[in-house]
Amino acid sequence: MKLTDEEKRILDGERGEPMQKAMEMLATLGEIYGAEKTVPINSAHVAGLSLKSHGLAGADWAEDMAKAGARVCVPTTMNVIGVDRSRDLGLPKDWCHNQMRIEDAYECMGCFGTSSCVPYYTGVLPRFGESIAWSESSAVVFTNSVLGARDNREGGPSALAAGLIGRTPLYGFHLDENRRGDILFKVTAKLEDTADYGALGAYVGKIVGTKVPVFDGILNPCIEDLVYLGAALASSGSVAMFHAVGVTPEAPTVAAAFGGKKYDTVLITDKEIAAGKRQLTSAADPKVDYVAIGCPHFTLRQIRDVAMLLRGKKVHKDVTFWIHTNVAIKGLATQLGYRKIIEDAGAVLTQDLCTVLSIPEALGFKTLATSSPKMAFYAPGGNNLMTWYGSDKQCVDAAVRGYWDN
Repeated sequence: MKLTDEEKRILDGERGEPMQKAMEMLATLGEIYGAEKTVPINSAHVAGLSLKSHGLAGADWAEDMAKAGARVCVPTTMNVIGVDRSRDLGLPKDWCHNQMRIEDAYECMGCFGTSSCVPYYTGVLPRFGESIAWSESSAVVFTNSVLGARDNREGGPSALAAGLIGRTPLYGFHLDENRRGDILFKVTAKLEDTADYGALGAYVGKIVGTKVPVFDGILNPCIEDLVYLGAALASSGSVAMFHAVGVTPEAPTVAAAFGGKKYDTVLITDKEIAAGKRQLTSAADPKVDYVAIGCPHFTLRQIRDVAMLLRGKKVHKDVTFWIHTNVAIKGLATQLGYRKIIEDAGAVLTQDLCTVLSIPEALGFKTLATSSPKMAFYAPGGNNLMTWYGSDKQCVDAAVRGYWDN
């Protein structure tokens, strides 16, 4: 990979050890993936910040980088972590303490401590065609697909390195030829809510792996539908981009989405959506002791809708109900009264964290009900929780009744 004179100086250590390490990482990635050069970025998003991912050695490393003077030079946001900084959820004290060591170290490096998987909702919104360096699989697929920005599936360390340098290697989805579709999915199924879109993503992701799916027949989706479709594609597969004909900016037509490539067609009916939902359900016992929704983090509209479902009801005494969002949306939900409705019902509106990156299993939970395809995919292995997957309404009903009703 051809380096600029400034990049060479950084690699030689003239800008200090943290910058040298970051440049070494980017140069190595560029060589591995055949990048000819780096390109400037306007933002970065660092994932892998949970203590589950970092571990104690990672916490030490982050603190060492901060003490050595590492500072990001572009707006850099932070992904979800494993605690809620605003309250005690009963998680082990040592877990919370070491998690906050990581959070504090990255904030010292200049990262915004917003701790969310949806930074595009809270002030960092990449432009069409703009190169960025974001990790967090659901954010990557959303920015590539819906916003038309250009991003690879970065790891947390490479995203931080790009944030420190302000550049990223030019390969993968930064290049036009890699953004074209591979397989057409003709959708005739009726998609009624985000749970249906999540089931679609789970079914298709398992088929396509790292390829770029093109959807024809998706009609008038809301932003949340597209977020949950992408999150499911990225978890059940390793999808970094999709096209929806007439919906996403690089697919005004089927022909434009494929850019002249030949492709196979797969039909998606109600049968495939039902199969996607079964794929995300691992529980057999209808008794539920934990309900968690908001992965990716909920928008204000989603919180309002859940608040209306909960109004006048009470969460079952044997059920814990967490609704995940970020600090900014939580603030709006508080001001508008939605948080009070939710918490008067016995649920908790959390900030900063996500079930899959925390350890709710340490509280003794066994069976999870969720409307999140990503959570349903990861919780059995990552949290040792059996899952029921369905709509927000089904999850609210399970929280109130204490059992899942198909």
